[in-house]
Amino acid sequence: MRVVLIGCGAMGALFGAALAQAGARIACFDRRPEVIEAIRRDGLRVSGVLGERCVSAQAALNVDELDEADLALVLVDASSTEQAAEAAQRCLAPQGFALTLQNGIGNLEALVARLGRERVAAGITYNSGAGIAPGLARHTNRGPTVIGEATGPVSDRLGRLARAFAQGGIDIELSDAVEGHIWSKFVHNCAINPVSALTGLRPGEIWRHAPARQLLERVLDEILAVVDRAGIRLPEADPRADNLQHCRVRYNRPSMLQHLLAGRTTEIGALNEALVARARALGVPVPVNEALVLAVRALEASGGGRDRELDEARLEAEARLELDQARPDPAGHRGSPEH
Repeated sequence: MRVVLIGCGAMGALFGAALAQAGARIACFDRRPEVIEAIRRDGLRVSGVLGERCVSAQAALNVDELDEADLALVLVDASSTEQAAEAAQRCLAPQGFALTLQNGIGNLEALVARLGRERVAAGITYNSGAGIAPGLARHTNRGPTVIGEATGPVSDRLGRLARAFAQGGIDIELSDAVEGHIWSKFVHNCAINPVSALTGLRPGEIWRHAPARQLLERVLDEILAVVDRAGIRLPEADPRADNLQHCRVRYNRPSMLQHLLAGRTTEIGALNEALVARARALGVPVPVNEALVLAVRALEASGGGRDRELDEARLEAEARLELDQARPDPAGHRGSPEH
């Protein structure tokens, strides 16, 4: 099996390493030069719960430089899905297909729009990974992964892929109704990730800190109200209890917190921002989620809340000038450089 990893961060690394363990030939595509340089020099390296692994792989900043693939494994941030779909179209063999395990909603639809429904599979994973350095990741938690075809019924190709992942140490559940699982992970990430990102607390700490837990519960209740109004059937009998229980026992660093700490754009657009848009369309009030989105976007603008050196005197002088120019003059006109 020839596999192109589209996105070679922590999750791409651990899933790519698992397929390499099963004998797949791995190639890596990423937009970050430092990642591609590290993979070319040292290989794609993973440590953690499945041990130390190092994969020698083709690696390129231009997907056209890679051999065509049977599988494009899409694990980029949701904000880059459109570009990932184009890359998949360019590198896949005629009978090849793409699999997305991304967080959020809309990723499956973006890939289908570019590739067609028959060439797309999707799923969710509760494996966790952390980026240590370019091309180097740690597999921090081994959890379940569910995949299914965009068309519905499970195919032979997914059966073969599931067996390959199992050889590499990643257990796969196949589903004929993967959309419900995608929404289940969406609920989970919308509830926990932004609360962790804003507070700096890990999930288990959120559960044990009363104000943070109350915030989480309010966020979760709004999310589930949207899911209910949308008529989405989640696989859990009690999604609220399931999410709170998950939060209680986990101490990983959610991806949104990782992104903010690294000064990177988060996946808030594919999570709570997407939820707010869906809520408005359905007429469901979600004021707490709206506030979370604004707060995370503000933190992104500040570089994750890290202390920054600014030329305060210059910026304040420019701001006062801007205010003076915007102030109406006695004749009733707004000020401008010409007045």
